Amino acid sequence: MFLSFRSKIFAIAIALIGLFVLIATLAAHHTLRSWTQSRIESDLLQRARLVDASLATSADIHAQVLRLSEASQTRITLIAADGEVVADSHVDTPEALDDHGDRPEVLAALKGEVGLAMRHSSSIDADLLYVAVPSTAAEMADVVRLSVPLSEVDQVLDRLRTLALLGALIALAIAIFLSGIATRLMSSTLQNLLVHAREATELPDAPPSPGDLPGGRQTPSSRSVRQLTEALERSVGSLAQERDRFGAVLDGMAEGVVATDAHLTLTLVNRAARALLGLEGDPRGRDLADLLPAAPLEQLLGGARSARGASAEFQLTAPLPRTILARAAWPKHGPGLILVLHDITELRRLETVRRDFVANVSHELRTPVAVIQAHSETLLSGALDDPQAAQNFTRGIHRNAERLTHLIADLLDIARLEADQAQLAPRQLSAPGAARDAIEALHAPEDAAISVQMSDDLEVLADPRALDQILINLLDNALKYLPEPGPIIVRASREPDATMIRFEVIDRGPGIEPRHHHRLFERFYRVDKGRAAHMGGTGLGLSIVKHLVSAQGGEVGYEPNSPHGSIFWFTLPAPPTGASH
Repeated sequence: MFLSFRSKIFAIAIALIGLFVLIATLAAHHTLRSWTQSRIESDLLQRARLVDASLATSADIHAQVLRLSEASQTRITLIAADGEVVADSHVDTPEALDDHGDRPEVLAALKGEVGLAMRHSSSIDADLLYVAVPSTAAEMADVVRLSVPLSEVDQVLDRLRTLALLGALIALAIAIFLSGIATRLMSSTLQNLLVHAREATELPDAPPSPGDLPGGRQTPSSRSVRQLTEALERSVGSLAQERDRFGAVLDGMAEGVVATDAHLTLTLVNRAARALLGLEGDPRGRDLADLLPAAPLEQLLGGARSARGASAEFQLTAPLPRTILARAAWPKHGPGLILVLHDITELRRLETVRRDFVANVSHELRTPVAVIQAHSETLLSGALDDPQAAQNFTRGIHRNAERLTHLIADLLDIARLEADQAQLAPRQLSAPGAARDAIEALHAPEDAAISVQMSDDLEVLADPRALDQILINLLDNALKYLPEPGPIIVRASREPDATMIRFEVIDRGPGIEPRHHHRLFERFYRVDKGRAAHMGGTGLGLSIVKHLVSAQGGEVGYEPNSPHGSIFWFTLPAPPTGASH
């Protein structure tokens, strides 16, 4: 059976009131019984003393006992010190009664005390309450004992119990009436609060609010709930905005951020950290020791609690080889470790490139400068007087000066390309025409057999000077590494997707070992350093080719030629279909 909210409150109130009335009634009954019994015992005691005083002046003791018994509505018994009953108001032949010397109340009276006892009397077959006192008329009896049936006590208690029960019922009725009124008022207030609370949380089954007073006024309870709700909504909204903003900042950071609890269990990992550490899914709950190498982790933990924190650099091999710089801090009142991961792989690579570049440039400059210095010192020492020697030394100075000029020009070209400062202007060009122009500008030896194999109408979208330098550098590289004059082919064709033109410079030289392939386009890298130095190259030609091709949106690469030789290739954009010069 379904009870309404008001009925539930009323039922609870009635149960509590009923329990209270029951406990109060039982306590009152016990108290009234004790009080009534005490009053009857006190009354019997007073009567016993009056009876004792009356006996001292009576000549006929038996007649006096009968008169006093009728007057006091009690049973009066006179007992001698030896326990013999001298007189009894309810027995005509007291000598027929048992010895009363062992009765508790009698024993107490014989000791000069007031004796009290309750027990069943076999002589009159009733439960009695006894009070015994020492007698002052010792010549008649030593103990005066009065008794009344307990039925009288029970009658008094029944009357008192009836009055108490009636009072309890009246009190219960009044309490139920007042509880109903209080419940109605309370349930109305609570119902308003509940309704407003449901409306505040936008429950789909929230009923219309009855909390408004006539005229649109609100009750204090509904107004308080609405104000509290609005404050909570503002606080929750603000917290949600801060959470979203914080999450966006974390996910937008290039650095990886990792937070742990006191047991080094992951509690927060942003997107960059998941990418650096190769984590998939939700990594929260995993142990930090499973993700970082033991040595750097120990170093980070050792200094994380210091004011400056700790840092460590280490290598990761998965998912990709990376160099990571980690900075760790353990806030004084924080729950755990805060770790910031920086990917410094590119930085370390650039540092290596810079060191190699400085070393290579120094090496490349040292040789021609040393030759120029030695030749000039020789001329100053007297070789000028020998025309033939002077001419040889002058040629050496000129040759190495040109080498320095080429080296510096190439370095400047690479610097401009790397800084995106090269002024390139791609336009539609004839591919075979560009190849022939490059061959002509190369000033190749007469015995060099360079041929162009491509369609006469093939066109490419490129910067003329850049394409010319690309082809010259590749052809010059092929000529230098041919052990003897041989055929060199410049070939070009449209890629299958028709968006790029692929150029190839093919020779039949000794080829290049596979271990050198991935470094061919690095600055100053030479496969045969001795041969390159003899030929006077700067080691920057292929690097310039790579930068010029990349600046125009193409790619560059190397493939071995079969059965021997090399194929250096590059791609450049093809003109849009239907375009003309």
